[in-house]
Amino acid sequence: MPLTRILVISLIAVTPLRLACQEVPSPAAEGFDLLTRGHPDSTVALWTLTWVSTQDAAKKEQLLSSFRQLPEVAGTVVGYDLIRVVDVTPHLRRVYVLLRCVRQPVYFLVVLYRARDRWTVSTVNWHTDADQVLPSTLFGAERPVRP
Repeated sequence: MPLTRILVISLIAVTPLRLACQEVPSPAAEGFDLLTRGHPDSTVALWTLTWVSTQDAAKKEQLLSSFRQLPEVAGTVVGYDLIRVVDVTPHLRRVYVLLRCVRQPVYFLVVLYRARDRWTVSTVNWHTDADQVLPSTLFGAERPVRP
């Protein structure tokens, strides 16, 4: 087997599941990797690391409960696709992801904020209805408007 073929196969084998895009902040990619591997508790722990207020505790519990119900709602998670990353400012990013589940897709918005040197998750929104998560302006017109 040629050396280049061995190198390519080796690189593919050790490449993590993470989103293949440099502009996706690490916590988002790591969280989706964990969710794909069936670890909703670890995803929520990672994404809510900086959620410390009393209201945040309720949001964490709600997010964890919804992630645990995800297999019942959409089926087993089999992967995810990056839809788009929107740089709102140099310190605020919106990451849109399609979570590929056996029965139906699930749409995610993860908002990340970087005050200094690391990204943290400030908001997570997901739904099986794309219109509940994806803004209508994200892709432009889907069909021509007729006068």
